[in-house]
Amino acid sequence: MLQKTSTTTYIVLLVSLVLMLPGCGDKERKLPRYSLKLIPPFDLSRSYSNCQWRSNLKYLYQPLPKPLKDPKIVINKKRHILYLFSGETLMRIYPINLGPDPLNDKIKAGDGRTPEGRFFICSKNPKSKYYKALGISYPSKEDALRGLRMGFITKKQYDAIIFAIDHGKRPPWFTKLGGAVCIHGGGIGWDWTRGCIALRNQDVQELFEVTSVGTPVIIISGLPKREKRPVVDPSVITTANSEQKRRSLGLKGRPL
Repeated sequence: MLQKTSTTTYIVLLVSLVLMLPGCGDKERKLPRYSLKLIPPFDLSRSYSNCQWRSNLKYLYQPLPKPLKDPKIVINKKRHILYLFSGETLMRIYPINLGPDPLNDKIKAGDGRTPEGRFFICSKNPKSKYYKALGISYPSKEDALRGLRMGFITKKQYDAIIFAIDHGKRPPWFTKLGGAVCIHGGGIGWDWTRGCIALRNQDVQELFEVTSVGTPVIIISGLPKREKRPVVDPSVITTANSEQKRRSLGLKGRPL
């Protein structure tokens, strides 16, 4: 009897652990409540705001034309929303989830952040681990320049990234800057990815059908505009502080 109880307990614990894995239990998740009232009309910055888009909400409830004319994706990280446009007409609003550090800009591999800036869809994977996936062209030229200055990548890797972006191809994904940032399925409910953009499978299916390689993707923090400090890796700050301390003590060139 005791052995049977232990076996049952073990099975229950095993099932619980499986359901906690990223991407599992899609149908079991309680979806966050999103309301159109929470979306300000000028949330996308001047370049991607349209004072008329609120009058076009009828498109949200109609089948998407295939192919979609001039598709464009805008992601607001703070609001956890992906906007799909056809030209300047809003066609869809999808709830999304991100990684464990959803609001900060991505700096390097493994930081759990989603990059910010202007990208494009550089690949389409119909057999992704998370249903289907649209690859994003991270790192961008700006990310590559920052990475080169911070010592994360070599000049050769920098040149490879620039060449890929200039030719509309997928940039190298396996440098210290990280990569393989995708818009994929797997479900929503909490920020469970490693920095990717997760949607419900049916939403990714729609995106997959109406977008192609080259579709622009704009990712913004959604935070209020303010003077942003330059992003610096903690190790760089430590090195700079050590050098400053050496100089103040008159110990030029000598390790502390």
